Amino acid sequence: MPQRTIAVDLDDTLNNFTETLHTGDFGFDAAYGLPEQAFAGYMERLRNGSMDVDDLLSTEYSFFRYKIHLRCYGLARARADGVDFMRWLEAAGWRIVICTHRDLRRANACTRRWLTDNGIPFDHLFMAWNKIVFCRAWGIRHLVDDDAFNIAHGEPYGVNVYYPIMERRRPLEANRARGFSSFEEVKQWIAG
Repeated sequence: MPQRTIAVDLDDTLNNFTETLHTGDFGFDAAYGLPEQAFAGYMERLRNGSMDVDDLLSTEYSFFRYKIHLRCYGLARARADGVDFMRWLEAAGWRIVICTHRDLRRANACTRRWLTDNGIPFDHLFMAWNKIVFCRAWGIRHLVDDDAFNIAHGEPYGVNVYYPIMERRRPLEANRARGFSSFEEVKQWIAG
C-alpha cells in the first residue's frame, strides 16, 4: 500500500496566530526604527488585516508587518488536539507536509523551531501561495487549511479540504470541504 500524504497549514490551523496578533503585547519599541505614532498606526492597520496597497514589493509597512508576524510565529500557541493529530498521522505512517503562506526564506528557522518545540512531526516544510495547485502538482489528496480560497476550490481539483470552524469567518459558498471543531473529526474522515 503506497504511503498516504497530507498537507497541513500552520497559522490559525495548528496554532492561534490571529488571536496572538490581536491580543499580543506589542508595545512601542524604538528598535523598529519608527516614530511612536507610526508604530501605533501600523499596529492598528495590521490588527485590522490591512494589506499594503503600494506598488512596491517592500515598504516600511510591509517590513513592519513581517517583523510583527515573526514575533507571532514564536508566540502562537499550538492547538493541543492539532499536536495529537499530527502525532497520530506520524504513527499511522502518513507523509506529513507542512504547507504555509509564511515567507520561509525569512521564517524557516523560527518555523522549524516552533514545530520542534511543540513536538509536531513533519516530513516536509513548504511555502505555497496557492495550496490547491501545490497539492494537485504533488498528488496530495488531503489538505487541512483555514484559507477561504482553498476551502472553496479544493473539491473541483480533487483535493479534500478540512478546515477549522471559526467565528470570524464569513459564511462560505456551498462546497464539499468539511469544517471541524476538533481534529478528532478529521482523523475519522481520513482513516478510511
